[in-house]
Amino acid sequence: MLTLFGTPDALTVRDLTISQCRDRALVNELIADWHSRLPNPLPGFKVAFLVCAPNLAPVAVATWGRPIARMEDQETTLELTRQAHGPTAPRNTGTWMLGKMRRWIRENMPEIVRLISYQDADYHQGTIYKADNWKFVYDQCQSATWHTRPGRAGTEVAHKIKWERQP
Repeated sequence: MLTLFGTPDALTVRDLTISQCRDRALVNELIADWHSRLPNPLPGFKVAFLVCAPNLAPVAVATWGRPIARMEDQETTLELTRQAHGPTAPRNTGTWMLGKMRRWIRENMPEIVRLISYQDADYHQGTIYKADNWKFVYDQCQSATWHTRPGRAGTEVAHKIKWERQP
C-alpha cells in the first residue's frame, strides 16, 4: 500500500496532518498492515482518522465507534476501537493523534461526552494515554473459554487496562 504514496517524509509530529477518513478500504488495509495485536478491523466505525506526512503518505490510522461493551452508554460514549502506526511514524505520534482526534470529536460530535479505550497490557505500556491525561479506570486479567460450534473452542487470556477521558 505505501508504495502508492512513497515513503513518508515526516520527521516530527509537527510535520503531520490529520483528517477524517471516509475510505473504509484504506482504513481497513492500514489497520491490517500496522496494528500490533488486532490486525482484523472491526466491521464498522463511526469515524476514522488518517495521519499523513507532507508528501501525503499515510503514517497512522485510528477508528472510533460505539462501545463494544453493551453496558456502556451507546449514545454519549465513543470507544477508540483501533489505532495503528506505520513503521515510519515519528516519535509521539500516538499522543499527538489522541489530542487532535479529541478536539475534532469535541467540535463535530457535541453529543459525545466520554471517550474510552482498552489497552492490551501484555504488549503496550499505556504511554499515549498517560501523556494525554486519560484517567485509569481498571486493570483486569480475564480468562475466557468459548465454543462457537462443535469442534470449535478456544481459551483466551486477556490483560486489559481501561482508560477514559472527556473529549
